[in-house]
Amino acid sequence: MPHLVSLLDKTIKIELSRAAERAISARDTPIIAELNLVFGCLVIKRVWFREQIDCATVSVIPGLEICFNVVRYAKTCRIADIDNGAEAEDFPIVKEKKTFVPDQLFIDYKKGNFSGSYTYLNSASQTAV
Repeated sequence: MPHLVSLLDKTIKIELSRAAERAISARDTPIIAELNLVFGCLVIKRVWFREQIDCATVSVIPGLEICFNVVRYAKTCRIADIDNGAEAEDFPIVKEKKTFVPDQLFIDYKKGNFSGSYTYLNSASQTAV
């Protein structure tokens, strides 16, 4: 079942697989889906799942919150380093990050782990990325 939430003044459609819904409802603590648009040697989209984060979150359903960040990695170009916790740098575009908020987010749960991906459907967002 799709859920609509407002994230940085933009509506985003969130779809959860049944497995993700079950995993979220079985948790004792909320999970946060951190959507990141990563600038570095190339532009990549990432969704990381955390229990705590220093980012303003929006509730999707009980037990699931989301947030969005635009980040830059200048010291590493290795995607594995970025995915494994390399430290992001301040990025001057953060004041305009609502421009980069995606249109749709899909969350799944397989083999004991959450996974997520997001897309841009709106042509204005596609030109921004």
